[in-house]
Amino acid sequence: MACFVESIVVAGVLSVVKKNVAKQEKAKNDVQALHKISWSRKLGWLVNMLWGGVFLLCIEHIWHGEIVAYPPFLTAMRSAEETQAMMYEILTIGSAQVALIVAIWAIMVVCADKMYANLTSKTQIA
Repeated sequence: MACFVESIVVAGVLSVVKKNVAKQEKAKNDVQALHKISWSRKLGWLVNMLWGGVFLLCIEHIWHGEIVAYPPFLTAMRSAEETQAMMYEILTIGSAQVALIVAIWAIMVVCADKMYANLTSKTQIA
């Protein structure tokens, strides 16, 4: 119904956080930051993963007729019972989706840091 709404909120908040982190990194201009993957780039990966999921879920919900081009836009908002079921889905399925994306992103960040560390250590030896 509307499980993607939670991802929209999280992606929006993280987009703002990413921009602030990028500004701080640019202002800091730290020499050590040149020797690692920046947090703004890592947050960018997460934001892109979330927005990509939102896009795909929106397409899927449009395909199944759960999102329409006229008010109230979400078909689950036509009655109180459907709205309650939609809110439950947002809180359960939406939270699980966001948690899974964040977990995959965390694994990706750890792997990227290890790969980058191995790459830089090999270039320093040569």
